[in-house]
Amino acid sequence: MGEDTERPFVVRRQVFVAAFFLVLGFLLYQAVRLLAPFASALVWAAIIALITYPGYRWLRGLLGGRSTLAATLMTLAALVVFVVPSVILLAKLAVQAVELGQAVVEFVQSGGWLRLRERLQDSALGQALGNPALASLDLQDLVASALRSISAATARELGGLLRDALALGISMVIMLFSLFFFYRDGEQYYTGLMEILPFPEDQKRSIAERLHLTFSAIVNGILLVALLQGIMTGIGFAIFAVPYAVAWGFLAVILALLPVIGAAGVWIPGVIWLYFQDATVPALGLAIWGVLLVSLPDNFLKPLLIGGRAKLPVFFLFIGLLGGLATYGFLGLLFGPLIVTLLATFIQIYQEEYGRHA
Repeated sequence: MGEDTERPFVVRRQVFVAAFFLVLGFLLYQAVRLLAPFASALVWAAIIALITYPGYRWLRGLLGGRSTLAATLMTLAALVVFVVPSVILLAKLAVQAVELGQAVVEFVQSGGWLRLRERLQDSALGQALGNPALASLDLQDLVASALRSISAATARELGGLLRDALALGISMVIMLFSLFFFYRDGEQYYTGLMEILPFPEDQKRSIAERLHLTFSAIVNGILLVALLQGIMTGIGFAIFAVPYAVAWGFLAVILALLPVIGAAGVWIPGVIWLYFQDATVPALGLAIWGVLLVSLPDNFLKPLLIGGRAKLPVFFLFIGLLGGLATYGFLGLLFGPLIVTLLATFIQIYQEEYGRHA
């Protein structure tokens, strides 16, 4: 009889567990649907909060532990330092990207491409362009068509941005609203998340430490360096009178993320353009600027800022960067390496828990 009374209890418990996780999965799915429209705003708020959280803790201590006041001041500071300049630069970038595409298409169609080839005829680049394999191609038409498509796509994006100005404004409000609570209650959110993870304490600490170190390496050693290179490229172009400095600076940020090309893929063509505009002195000045203030710092800043903190091979780090960029867009620059780091951490946990028993 004892066995008969035991069995219904086990069955009821199994039904309860199954029902609980079924309802939990349904609620999580609905929560994801609710948050999906604002995912980008929430992620950017989390990124800004993580980057500036040491400043918040310092300010909170300075204000005698008044977390609400400290969070309010930090949110206002983020609005002034991050949000407003980003919106202004984004608008400027969108306009310059369209103008740059149109200018290059006009240059190619007006015969500027042929004149440039003639001036380069005796150089190594000119000889490469004169290769029979390339000579058989109508490079002028190819370049014009490609740039026309890029210009049209950029114009569409700009039009979409202007049409969605209200949605952009709402996202900004949500981001700032979320940022305030990430500052004020971020430590509670972190503690609660750690408590529900079904891992031993040492594994929880290992996961959190690896994610923190990888995030710091990506932001400080890769994104920050790329941003500085883009800013210095744009400033150099503005100083030496290369048109569309903001657009070229943004392109330098993107190329600086690549381990081979780098920001030199932008400032070197700028030097060449100035030289063929008979601006020899500005070309020399931009070349010196590019070497000393754009490319050279990259050689010691990245090792200094990244070091061995990422706990992830450089190859996998860049695969995560480029794969994340292709899959998730700009935010993938963070998501990609973090996903790779989590995968490596879970593989290590599996090896520690099961590999030694094999």
